[in-house]
Amino acid sequence: MRPEGGEGLEDGWREHLVCEQGFKPAADRLAQAGFLVVDRLEGSFPAGLVLVTKHKAETLANIARAWELLEPGGLLLVCGAKALGAASIEREVDQALGLEGQLSKHQARVFWTRRGDGPVPELLAQWRQGAEPRPVGDSGFVARAGAFGASQVDRGSAILAAHFTDAIAGRVADLGGGWGYLTVRLLQQCPEVTDIDLFEAETLALADVPANLARLVPDKADRVACHWLDVCAGLPKCAPYDWIVCNPPFHEGRKADPAIGRAFITAAWAAIRRRGKFLMVANQSLPYEVELRRRFREVELIEQKDGFKVYLSTNRHDR
Repeated sequence: MRPEGGEGLEDGWREHLVCEQGFKPAADRLAQAGFLVVDRLEGSFPAGLVLVTKHKAETLANIARAWELLEPGGLLLVCGAKALGAASIEREVDQALGLEGQLSKHQARVFWTRRGDGPVPELLAQWRQGAEPRPVGDSGFVARAGAFGASQVDRGSAILAAHFTDAIAGRVADLGGGWGYLTVRLLQQCPEVTDIDLFEAETLALADVPANLARLVPDKADRVACHWLDVCAGLPKCAPYDWIVCNPPFHEGRKADPAIGRAFITAAWAAIRRRGKFLMVANQSLPYEVELRRRFREVELIEQKDGFKVYLSTNRHDR
């Protein structure tokens, strides 16, 4: 669960691992390396490996589900960086299941346990519930642990949505749309929007889009199509969009990477129609102006607020 490709996975592992990875860039890297990648593990296994993520509730839920997927006597290993809270996870697993062993090296921890013949510990059910959709503040949306902004609406997205008016019309794309906040706001505030393609790399976020549409815009939910996609790799070839909106991520892991936002800008430029509009919000410290002006004919900074900038860009007549 949550595997990452790397030198530690020698060729022999390809025949033995079934990899559950819901983050599209990581899933694509594993698939390109020859591993079997699935959206969700099913069946029973003699051993399981869970990597710690930065979301504690997600990690505990993964451990609970992995333990339940084990055959009796099956080995469960958990590993992760200390900076991601691996030591805290280790203590909780030890209290709930008991540990057979542990190692600590290079700012990381590895620990393991075995599934006995007894009943499933009650605490594991609580861990699994921690990954169920929860209200996102008082916004009316739901999201689950592991998805960006699961505890509260992202401030940048809220600032961007304040610029949604009835000028936004026709065919629209929402890049990095998460659990659907911007898409729902478009449908609520822009009556001339005919359809929306929501592109998102994380399945944990995509899983809650249907519920949010049904809850908040039930009469317009059929206008939305969701796509599990790595936007940085480009959008699929299709009819060009009239408008594209975007609050691009700028982290993969713990380190900021402005190249992600630049790739989103390139993807938007390549998928938008002539004279189409691209509305984007970004952290004011990120250097996106150069890429926007390189790609688009007109670039206007329409708001700077609370550490964010909102840009409205108009596409060139030709490519």
